[in-house]
Amino acid sequence: MCVIPSRFRIAGVVAVAAIVSAVGLAGCSSSSGSYNLIKSGTLTVCSDTSYPPQESLDNSNNAVGSDIDLATEIAKRLSLTLSVKSTTFDSIIPALTGGSCDIIISAQTITSARQQQVDMVPYFAAGQSFVVLKGNPSKINTVDDLCGLAVAAEKGTVEADHIGGTGDYDSTTGLSAQCQAKGKKAITLQVFDADTQALLALQAGTVQAHFTDEPVAGYEVVNGNGAFEMINGMTLERGAEGISVTKNNTGLRDAVKAQLQAMMDDGTYLTILKKWGVQSGAITSTSAAS
Repeated sequence: MCVIPSRFRIAGVVAVAAIVSAVGLAGCSSSSGSYNLIKSGTLTVCSDTSYPPQESLDNSNNAVGSDIDLATEIAKRLSLTLSVKSTTFDSIIPALTGGSCDIIISAQTITSARQQQVDMVPYFAAGQSFVVLKGNPSKINTVDDLCGLAVAAEKGTVEADHIGGTGDYDSTTGLSAQCQAKGKKAITLQVFDADTQALLALQAGTVQAHFTDEPVAGYEVVNGNGAFEMINGMTLERGAEGISVTKNNTGLRDAVKAQLQAMMDDGTYLTILKKWGVQSGAITSTSAAS
């Protein structure tokens, strides 16, 4: 592993190149020292901490989860201290571009709409899954069975986009539009600021399904005291999730990408995912197709 001393980390590209030469770090890229941090010595991360097992708050209000552990390890390898800012998901990109944090790690599916705003480093893969009450009382087994029902999703997620036909989904690929094209009733989408609130709506019976990322759905079932189940065979649109960095901070993007790839190569990455039971979403390269 090659790390430039922290006191040089905010220097300009030319200065860093000179430093690299002077200290004999022939294998280092000067870009690793050219990124800007909102707080010197700290990697500040925006994350929607209502999304276990990838990111949530423990009983002491500390951020925990597989994404948080990955970010902690990346920061460590960059000789930085990690700081997590809990941020609602639908405001998380504006928080990054507005200077509230250095990166986002928050189960963000890589989409063309998001890539127009930020750079995204692939780090995980997940599909979109449906959670229902135990016994599946509404008998939802196919997408068509959702027609005419109420479905909960977190605001700003690809799941909300997929139902409503927004973001990367258009009027023909949105699930509700597909229902209407078949002469069926539209899906009623209910959005919530936090994914945990969407699950509570399902538990209260105000919606018939909760649409969320695959690892989260699995976590909700395992930790739901027998109240929920995930619908088998209805995991949709499996794709890469990314760590987001502003487009003008290419040095930080490249440094994060390099350290994440090193973690994949030496086994640390998979060890972290196994700790949280989400190893099914592991990828092997930070250049994974998005």
